[in-house]
Order: sequence, then structure tokens, then C-alpha cells
Amino acid sequence: MIKLILSLIILIITYFLIFTNRRIRTTSAFFGAILAIILGLITFDKAITYIDFNKLGIIIGMMIFTIIAKESGIFQYLALKTTKYSKGNPLILLISLSLLAGFLSSILDEITSLLFLANITLAITHILEISPLPFLISEIIFANIGGLATYIGTPANIMIGSAAKLNFYDFIYHTTPISIILILFNVFYFVILFKNTFKKSDMRNDIILHLNKIDERKAITNLPLFKNSLLILGVTIIASFFSHLINLDLAIIYLVGAIILLFISHDKPDEIYAQIDWRIIFFLIGLNVLAGTLEENGLIEMASSKLLNLTNGGINLLSFTILGVSAFTSSFFDNLPIIALAIPVIENISRHLGYSVTVLWWALALGTNIGANGTLIGTASNLIVADIAEKNKQPIPFWYFIKVAFPLVILNLIIASIYIYLRYLI
Repeated sequence: MIKLILSLIILIITYFLIFTNRRIRTTSAFFGAILAIILGLITFDKAITYIDFNKLGIIIGMMIFTIIAKESGIFQYLALKTTKYSKGNPLILLISLSLLAGFLSSILDEITSLLFLANITLAITHILEISPLPFLISEIIFANIGGLATYIGTPANIMIGSAAKLNFYDFIYHTTPISIILILFNVFYFVILFKNTFKKSDMRNDIILHLNKIDERKAITNLPLFKNSLLILGVTIIASFFSHLINLDLAIIYLVGAIILLFISHDKPDEIYAQIDWRIIFFLIGLNVLAGTLEENGLIEMASSKLLNLTNGGINLLSFTILGVSAFTSSFFDNLPIIALAIPVIENISRHLGYSVTVLWWALALGTNIGANGTLIGTASNLIVADIAEKNKQPIPFWYFIKVAFPLVILNLIIASIYIYLRYLI
């Protein structure tokens, strides 16, 4: 009983620090995990078994891919191509850049993709003399919804997919359809919301003329690297799609692809390793150990039993409860710690029910990815864009973001609920 109470105290303190001070969230999670080991709440050997190395391998592989690919100028090329396509119409530009954010987030590291896209967007809107806020907010939202489409789209999906032993094809089959539906709905939402904000007549003719003269091909600073990045990424994604047939973990596929690209295109690998966001890696390791501590000391069993009692074990009510609770909590807290707690609860529920509860995993994926759009603190990528905007003296007001995004979260959640009911629960 003492161990259970101590585990709960460490969890509360650690999560309080994570949610109230983003700058020390990695330190907080790692310190909480080490403290649990020091106090004997979980042994070191046992703690190691709870670290999901498959998940970490996928994330590291994706980061290496994105870091190398960006050096070719691919992000600048795509952004300029999209800008030219708009032909001076800010509303078309808004939707085009948002769709680009969604696409990049489905095949590359979401955080790095948004990092570069946000900077490019600020430069473009400065040239066009229009407010960047609608663009940045829309890109955040589309990145999270676009990332929902694939296994590698967001850290949330990677955590869920690895824990539930799902493969790349599973996400294509189950979450890509709802991701496309939500993207189409969100396009309609933003067109309605901002149709009177931007007018083509607002654009000066000299700016439009200058825009048309831009040669986006000059953005490609390293053509061989550009081609190699596209080729190896394409092969890696195809291999990922058939990973369940070739019997290879996604971590192996992405790490091999990343290392091959590193070998053939970069003679200073240390520079690439230095750019990997190791904070996320250690943050996830800390969360894994904390979740393992809770499981070892009976807190996960208690939580899952409570949830089963409240829902009477009904899969319909369980699905909608997980969808709603994960979406709401992910709006006001970082979604990764929420997922770290939800994963062992769902695993325990599955053991209690004695049959597969795959629908609960999809409910968790939908809830956490949709909910991440509720506020600026929903996920790390939101905060990164907000930080870039603030450094460029174009801060995104917290309440303005909620005013635009939270109603959309509610609407997306309704659509997701209908999708889950019609596809899995009838």
C-alpha cells in the first residue's frame, strides 16, 4: 500500500511539473522515473522492460530523415510552389499551405516539418503584407489531422501503434479515411471562417508580379540530396506498408533507411546526430518508466477496473469514453503524457474482457490527435509554432487560437464519433 501511495505521489508531482512548465518537462519525466527506481517502486531491470525501443527507433529514424532532407531545400521548394499556385489569392494560399502541412506531417517528422513551414509562412506573409496568424493556426490544425493518417504521422500514433502491435497498413486502413474526411471538413470550415478576412483585391499587383517571377527550383540547394531523400523515403514507406508481410519492425525499417541516407549523402554524421531532438526521446523514456511503475504497483489495475465498472464493460460506452476523455484532456494538457497513462489502462481492459479491443486504440488515436488542436498547449508542435511566431514579433494570442480551433475540435469529435460508431460498433 505504501508503494502504491508513493507511486501516486510521484505521478502527481511529475505531471504537475510537466503541465505547468514546458521547459523542464523532459527533466521532470526523467527525474520522476529515476526517483521511482531509487525509492524501490520499480527495479532498474524491470524499468528497462517498459521502455518501448520500437517507438524510439521509429522517431529517431524519422528525425534523421527529416533533418537530412531539409538540407536539400525541399521545404522551401514545396512552400514556394504552393505560394505560386495561389496566384495571389490569400484564401487559396491558406488552404494550400495547410494541406501541405497535413501532407508533410503524414510522411515526415511533424515537429521538424512545422518548424520549417512556420518560418517560411512568416516570410511569405511578410512579403504579401498579410497577417500570418490564420496561416499558422491552420497549419497547426492540419498537421495534427494529417498526421493522424499514418503510423508515423505523429508521436501519438507511434506510441499507440507500437504499444498495440499495429502495423503501417492498419493505420492506412483505419485512420487514413477519417483523416481525409476531417481534412475536407476543415477546409470547408476555414473557407467559411476566413472568406471575408482575405480578398484578392488586397494584393498589390507588383507583389503578385514579383511572386510569379520566383523560380522555386532555385530553392533546391542540393539536387542529388533532394533526389536521394525522395527515393529512399519512398522505398522506406513502401517497405513500411508491407512490414507485417516481411516480418520487420518499423523501427528497423526506418533506422536502416535513415542510416543509408546518412551514409550516401552526409560526410559529417555528428552534425545530424546533434540536431536530433533528444529531449523527446528522454521524455518518452521517462514516461514509459513512470507508466511501468504505476502498473507494477497496482494503480493501472485500479484505474482500468474503475473504468470497466463505470461502463459495465460495454465496448460502445468504453469507446466513446476514451474518445471524449482523451480529446478533452489532450486539449488542455500535452497529449503524450495522456497517452502514456492511457496505453496500460487499455491493455489491462483488454485482459479483463478477454478479447481484442482494437476499437479502443482507434478511439485513443482519434481523441488525442483531434484534441491536440484545442489549445496551443495540446502538443509540442503547437508550442514550437507559437514560439517561432513570438520570436518574429507575430505572437499567436492564446484565446484567439481557442476561438478558432476549439469549435473545430468539437465538430471533428462529433464526426469521429459517428465514424467510430458506423465502422466499429454497429
